[in-house]
Amino acid sequence: MQVLEGQTQYQPGGCAELGCSSPPGTFGTTRTGDGLRIVWHYRAANEARTFTVSYRLTGLTVAYDDVVDVNVRLWGDEWEQGLGRLTATVVAQGPVARAWGHPVSVRGDVAIDGNRVVVRALDVPPGSFVEARVLFPREYLSDTSEAVVREGDAFDRIVAEEVGAAEDYERERERLDEAVDDLPRTLLLLALLALVPALAFLWLVHWRFGRELDVGYDREYEQEPPTELEPALVTSLVAQRTTVGSNEFTATLFDLIRRGHYRAEAVTTARSIWGGLRTEDVADLELSRGENLELTAYERAVANVVDGLLPERLSNFRDRIEDDRESNSKRFTKFKESVGAAIDRHDWFANAGLVPLVLAIVVFGVLGVVLWIVGQGRYSSVAPTWSAVALMALGVCSFVNAGVALAGALFVRLWRRRRPPAQLEAARWEAFRRYLTDFPRLHEAPPASLELWERYLVYGIAFGIAERVLQGAHLLMPEAIHQASSIYWISPSGDLGSGPTALGISDLSSGFGSALAPPNSGGSGGGGGFSGGGGGGGGGGGGGAW
Repeated sequence: MQVLEGQTQYQPGGCAELGCSSPPGTFGTTRTGDGLRIVWHYRAANEARTFTVSYRLTGLTVAYDDVVDVNVRLWGDEWEQGLGRLTATVVAQGPVARAWGHPVSVRGDVAIDGNRVVVRALDVPPGSFVEARVLFPREYLSDTSEAVVREGDAFDRIVAEEVGAAEDYERERERLDEAVDDLPRTLLLLALLALVPALAFLWLVHWRFGRELDVGYDREYEQEPPTELEPALVTSLVAQRTTVGSNEFTATLFDLIRRGHYRAEAVTTARSIWGGLRTEDVADLELSRGENLELTAYERAVANVVDGLLPERLSNFRDRIEDDRESNSKRFTKFKESVGAAIDRHDWFANAGLVPLVLAIVVFGVLGVVLWIVGQGRYSSVAPTWSAVALMALGVCSFVNAGVALAGALFVRLWRRRRPPAQLEAARWEAFRRYLTDFPRLHEAPPASLELWERYLVYGIAFGIAERVLQGAHLLMPEAIHQASSIYWISPSGDLGSGPTALGISDLSSGFGSALAPPNSGGSGGGGGFSGGGGGGGGGGGGGAW
């Protein structure tokens, strides 16, 4: 090994550790795994210097019977820096028969001039090597003591290898060009690969784990609440979910009124209209404390919000709740958590289908990462190949499949199944919900008791169809019954009241959802995020040469 600067030859003896210091004009060497590091020392201040580093490699030349094969690495792939231009000259002992440069992913050319081969490469990216392969006749190699000697002829085989590699690369480019030329077909194929595997898996999971069992129930309507299940829980059973919102909160409040925990008096409230130019009287309820009932945890959470407001009219609840939004939002969260705990105690749902879905998400995600990394490692912007692009595209498709599987995991009815007793109860409650939705136009006999009418309204609020119940009550409810009710009353316009105004309980529920939102959720917006809804039904860099 030698290090020179112009005609000045550096002397061995310097240290070879990175960052060490030795006298200028010296160099040192040290082994680094399977390599060798050369470190030279000089003194300079913001100036360009040119050094020549020379070394001798043995065992690189392979001598066959007909040809000598020299395959030399000119630039290593361990460099983290790119190289703008590389020029190398390989001098053989005889006239060069064939020569190639590698890899095809680096732009370059090879020129043969007698026994000299000039290799040029441009814009070598970080982590990419450059090498030259040179063949010359065996008779020109007089000394084989430091070469690898192998028997047999190799010229035709080596040429076939290089030509085959070039042809493989051309075929890769042709396939890539065909995919780009027929872009609609390519996009359709990628869409199928990105969606079909996950969708097929989701169907299998639903068929095996989420499909509801046949419990032999075929009635279209139930005319009374089929069980004593609380209104805060019934929508979760029907919709197969464990979260609730403002509908369930409002239904629980009206259920507490119905049961006498709160006393309600029908009153009228003046409301400004036309920008404050006029006022009108609207139906309202004034709540006060009633009997002390034994409450569940979620009913206590509702009471904790309401008790601090009493006595008060329902039309003022929203503003009063917003006055202490931070505390009341915590109480609303407690309400939802308590309902979720009660649902867990009922053990309605079998959730075995979630396990294969989670595994599918992990498998698709890991496969996508592997395919993307492998494809990225093979990809070159200078010479992209079909295999590299295909691997990266398949990686993206795998990510999409993982996203589809994740969406399926969020759709609980896909993988969650009710246990048989719960499925029968849910089917009956769904029949009751259909009855509440349809009974204003049915000719069947309406309920005769005040208690049943009031339960209709409470469950109608939970299902999000309170206005349908009120419509039926307006048409079918005897006057003597609604005069005795604490939650039905006559508005000044002669209609049955349905909340703080005659406009609808849905307005009241939406107002609760908005007022109970946490302070950082946007203030008095629509409150949609808190609404539980009404529920649904039951059922080497190589590969070619220059």
